[in-house]
Amino acid sequence: MRKGTTMNAYSNAASEALLRDVSLSNGFNAWLDVELIAAGNGQVDIALPVRAELLQHHGFVHGGVVGALADIACSWAAATAAGDIVTSSYTLQFLAPAQAPRLRATASVVKAGKRQVTVEAKIYAEPDNAAPKLVALALASIAPISPGG
Repeated sequence: MRKGTTMNAYSNAASEALLRDVSLSNGFNAWLDVELIAAGNGQVDIALPVRAELLQHHGFVHGGVVGALADIACSWAAATAAGDIVTSSYTLQFLAPAQAPRLRATASVVKAGKRQVTVEAKIYAEPDNAAPKLVALALASIAPISPGG
């Protein structure tokens, strides 16, 4: 877990330990430099510092990066409710170009079933001197992984 992690109303130590152990140190997530802000009770709040290699030719954060952040937020929120998981599918709606020094994603479990967890996420661009701007919405189906299968 990165130094900036704070506890809030939905944080809990078990959820944060799960995500720290299985997600933050993995190759892609570590390269992307995702920061866990809070996690627990089917919710997650994460952030991503924007750097030059994450931009597309117009200077906006690449759509693939926005999609990856949405996928990470949805899967981590699901993991706090269902344990070990994988993404089955997600749909992403771009609302505005993502242009800011930091992106933030919040995700919440809509429904946790035995075979599928449905999660929604909101992705915000966070400019230095302005209010956050909603740039994308996602809806994901996340599959719990049973031990041994």
